[in-house]
Amino acid sequence: MSNHFQFMPISKLADKFPEDSWWANHYTDFSDDDLAAYYEGDLKLPFLDLDWDIPFPQQNNVIIIFINGHLTVDNLYNAETDGAIGLMVMGNLTAKNIAVGGQEIYVHGHLTVEDILCGSYNHGETIVNGNLQATTLVQDDEYRFNVNGQKSLQCIVNVWHGDGVFQELPIRIQDVLIDEVFWDVDDDEEDIGFSFVTLVSILKEGRSALTNLQGVPQLTKATHVYFTRNHIDAENILKLTECILMTGDKPCFDFEEQGVHFTVQRAHIDADGDKTNDSIYMKTSQYHYFIWLNEDQSISLLRKTLDEGDEWWDITELSQEHLVDIQHHWIMLLTCINVATLYLSKIEVQYVERILQHPEIQGLDEDNDGFWDGSKYYSFRHAYTDDDGDFIHARIEILTPDEAYYFYTLENPSYVSRHYQPPNHFGRQEIAYLNTRHWEASEQYFERFKQFMSQNFKMDSPAK
Repeated sequence: MSNHFQFMPISKLADKFPEDSWWANHYTDFSDDDLAAYYEGDLKLPFLDLDWDIPFPQQNNVIIIFINGHLTVDNLYNAETDGAIGLMVMGNLTAKNIAVGGQEIYVHGHLTVEDILCGSYNHGETIVNGNLQATTLVQDDEYRFNVNGQKSLQCIVNVWHGDGVFQELPIRIQDVLIDEVFWDVDDDEEDIGFSFVTLVSILKEGRSALTNLQGVPQLTKATHVYFTRNHIDAENILKLTECILMTGDKPCFDFEEQGVHFTVQRAHIDADGDKTNDSIYMKTSQYHYFIWLNEDQSISLLRKTLDEGDEWWDITELSQEHLVDIQHHWIMLLTCINVATLYLSKIEVQYVERILQHPEIQGLDEDNDGFWDGSKYYSFRHAYTDDDGDFIHARIEILTPDEAYYFYTLENPSYVSRHYQPPNHFGRQEIAYLNTRHWEASEQYFERFKQFMSQNFKMDSPAK
């Protein structure tokens, strides 16, 4: 440990404490016997123990460490969370692991943690004026992390509830941390005991408490896909017009994926009494495409540029070399419908309808609009007509541990629509069909919601 510290009464640092720090307001509460350890410049340490019973270097009565520069430390920790030595870093703080509680840690610059950032109990707070970046945030429901900049957290787990999120997918805390930091699991209560003191002991020994995060979780593997062939033919066109997105209340559906607009239309009689055939329309960055199923089940391919006034050209007889572009977008369309078929069929419309009709859900108001399960928040919106006369559909909303939202809406008669809102954004958005991570996350979060409803409201899925 470096000995180039100056030891002084806390009052001597009054003009250096940031205004939003606890110390700026309360340094007068301490006597001149209560010392600050002051370091001028950048500091690199193998470890830093903030427990009271560890005299900071060769000096008792130190209650705050002030680094007027950048601090780089392998492991920063303290085991006693009822109270501990404070830390203020006026530059950036970079660490391999941090496990703290019982004091204010103030970082004027950025906080970067290579492995674990853990805050425990309600007697502590970490304030980061810049950005926070960490591989794994281990938190309980009481310790506070206040970050003024951007947060980048690959994995978040809650030690009280036992679950979290890893790369946008739900995950169990047992899949993140090694078994050594847990007490025995109670099979009846399904609770898991986390030992903060054991975590600190492991860090003191220079060991890692992380499992191999790269190995979990796995995405759901499709056991059956809707399209098994990629040909532009009558069979696949008919399957498009009969897929899950083609609801009975209208003869078409459309969506956008990677900048391409798709419209699929089934044969019907339009408002003018004219018959229209099964067809697919695509608009790319260069062309309009039209795929038409004729009465004799043959296929016609049409194309025109985006120039105003341009005419459709029949490209049916072009060589495969000249049809690469339309083939590429056709395969994208079939892939999107495969994803929609795999996921949209798994949440029953009847189940969501039953949930929203439950008396306790019906009785929720603006001041009590949902339920907290320890790491996720479930809220509900009932159908209504707004001031403009527009009908707003009912939906279930799930707020995830990383502050993203997933929405499940009753706006179609044959499936539950799903939307997504990223962390720190406002406004829901369509889930891209090729973003299977968001589809898988929406699936797993809804399964956890169903478990919560079953345990607390005896709500089981309807029999099929």
